[in-house]
Amino acid sequence: MTIFDRIIAGDLPASFVHQDDHCVGFLDINPVSRGHALVVPRLSQQHLAELNEPLLAHIWRIARDVGAAQQAGLGSLAQHFLVNDGRAASQSVPHVHIHVIPRYRGDTVRTMSRIVWHLSTLMLPRRESAARRQAMDRTAALISEAMRNHA
Repeated sequence: MTIFDRIIAGDLPASFVHQDDHCVGFLDINPVSRGHALVVPRLSQQHLAELNEPLLAHIWRIARDVGAAQQAGLGSLAQHFLVNDGRAASQSVPHVHIHVIPRYRGDTVRTMSRIVWHLSTLMLPRRESAARRQAMDRTAALISEAMRNHA
């Protein structure tokens, strides 16, 4: 059982931006930028090629919608969509997931260095605190609300 399976099952906390019968979206615990989200299918598969076409299309559609909601709810200007498909591609959790990383004005050097940092620290767990979780929940609520308003 992966950490994403445990989040989906409700065994671990997460700040959700989206939930449906096929996938969930929640904020990354080690964000590259404010609002960095993951879109994860409920079906636990490691590689994109293992997903059927309707599910694959659905998770990309939700990732696109999360990106639009980051722009509407957080004021980001654009986003990176990142998939590490397999261990050799630095996939830290063996469960398909799409990173939706918002980009903000003036963040070029900082964000690119944080992407490198993110990849290098994937195995180091970040300490949870009530204040950090509350801040993440507030950010998730802004994205979630923007998704509902633009549906």
